[in-house]
Amino acid sequence: MDAVGSRARPTYPILHPILHPILRVAVPWRDIRPVPGPALRGLTALVIYLGTAAWYAAPLIHYLNLPVLGHFSPDSNFYVWCMRWFPYAISHGLNPLYSNQIMAPGGIDLSWSTPVPVVAIVMWPVTAIFGPVVSYNLVTLLVPPVAGWAAFIAAHRLTGKFWPSLLAGAVYGFSPFMAMHDVRGDLNLSAIMLFPLMVYLVLLWRDGVLQRTGFVSWMAAAMALQFYIFTEFFADMTVLLTAALVIGYAVAGRSDRRTVARLAALIAIAYAGAVVLAVPYLAYALPRYPSTLTRQEPGFSLRMVRLILPSSERFFGLGPLMAYSKSLGPVSIDGYAGIALLAILLLLAVFTWKSKVTRLLVLTFVLVVALAAGPSLIVADRPVLALPWGWLWSLPLARSAEPVRLIVFGLLILASAVALWLAAPATSRLLQAARWGLGVLALAMVFADVPPFVSAAVPPAERQIPAAATMRPAGALPAFITGGLYRRYVRPGEVVVVVSSRGNAGMLFQACSGFYFRIAGGYVNISLSTQDPPAVAALAHPTRDTVRQFRDYVRQAGVGAILVDQAWAEPWMSVFGRTGMHGTSVGGVTVYPTGTTSSG
Repeated sequence: MDAVGSRARPTYPILHPILHPILRVAVPWRDIRPVPGPALRGLTALVIYLGTAAWYAAPLIHYLNLPVLGHFSPDSNFYVWCMRWFPYAISHGLNPLYSNQIMAPGGIDLSWSTPVPVVAIVMWPVTAIFGPVVSYNLVTLLVPPVAGWAAFIAAHRLTGKFWPSLLAGAVYGFSPFMAMHDVRGDLNLSAIMLFPLMVYLVLLWRDGVLQRTGFVSWMAAAMALQFYIFTEFFADMTVLLTAALVIGYAVAGRSDRRTVARLAALIAIAYAGAVVLAVPYLAYALPRYPSTLTRQEPGFSLRMVRLILPSSERFFGLGPLMAYSKSLGPVSIDGYAGIALLAILLLLAVFTWKSKVTRLLVLTFVLVVALAAGPSLIVADRPVLALPWGWLWSLPLARSAEPVRLIVFGLLILASAVALWLAAPATSRLLQAARWGLGVLALAMVFADVPPFVSAAVPPAERQIPAAATMRPAGALPAFITGGLYRRYVRPGEVVVVVSSRGNAGMLFQACSGFYFRIAGGYVNISLSTQDPPAVAALAHPTRDTVRQFRDYVRQAGVGAILVDQAWAEPWMSVFGRTGMHGTSVGGVTVYPTGTTSSG
């Protein structure tokens, strides 16, 4: 794409590849040129990625209005709650970073959790019309193809080639890292489309499409949005962007170092603008930094062997490798890239090391892996040696960061390497076929380790019942919530405890009821909260002391009722009866009034 002046693309360079065809019809601007090839290619790539996501997530599309993701994990229902909470807080003039709707009666500060306010606000219209579950499910459907499309347009700007860029986008958007966190419901980790868009902005500036003001404005907006999606990734981005600029300056050579210095200055201005936009959040959050935020070792660091080895079931019948993978303990695919992707980066380094872009990619990837290793090098299943930079992870603002998550930047580098590898001119058809063979193999190895999209978990109450007899999927909400029956048994603003083995059921029920009641307990992250109040959780094995502590807790917290989710109730159906409480079963929930009056 040739460089053009600001009038050719007046206000939307970042969105140009998809919006240009729409704007051409909808807005009679004289300075919009006819739809160029790259715009149609961008739209085509997006359609392909959306089709891939629809094929992969077909079960979720079928049950779009049901909470079918992450039954046992509390994370997914936390984000369902966030979809409702931010619109509710803003429309009611409440502080969105503090909620007394959960952890009642005291409430909880949300600023050091991961509530993705940007996503919740963008989805506000969907939430208002269709509810938080549909809104959340749509987001989980859309983030892989949108992230893939963002990587595509960056790769296409870099190479000018459609098919190499299409494979590169698929590598990034449908990576095991993305798929695992998307299936688990970790929206803060799966909404990773802004990183390739930042690369795209840099390339637009390099090509003269974006001038200084436009570049700084768009980059500041992208950085600020990333801050409000996930502060840990914003901090990781800060470190790696600084390092990439230093590496870029080192490899640029005398002729291009002035350009890199100008780019660094513009990025610094944009970063300052992003920080200014983040001041409201920072001013509230920094004085409230919780001492409970801690990091566990070595589970959150990259195992080097996992860069190459997929999960134990995905070895295409290679028994010895399957056995070795299983011997390494619990499988996590956070850091998996696959040997073919790594081979492409290595071959690119061998054959095109003179390229400044290649050197930038390779050296930055090495840095990413080194940082993702965390405080200690773990090759297989245990720490081998302490790393010199391990002290970084003891800094106050880095204590809760998980080093392995840095691999998302490595995946973007590997996707860029795939695009460059496939787009490079070939001297023969055989060489071209070999390149594409390796590229397709790399993509196949990525897709081979993608987990099933929808959980197959079944509620304990239905494990012995044929699926056809239940007439509903495992994740369906009880009629007590969907039919509004809670209004007959719970007063508005009353504090209740929701007991269920379904992850974070209380926050799910509360969000779907439109915050009709408050809940005692509620999970926002492992450092700040637990799903059930300790006095309630202790009743799983009731004793005289735990029953007394439970009664004291109910009285002190003003709990008005206990709601037991019958389908996910083991072992709770008989516990509260032993405490002398009498329950009423209605709409899939057993309601145990406590006799305590509570209201918000």
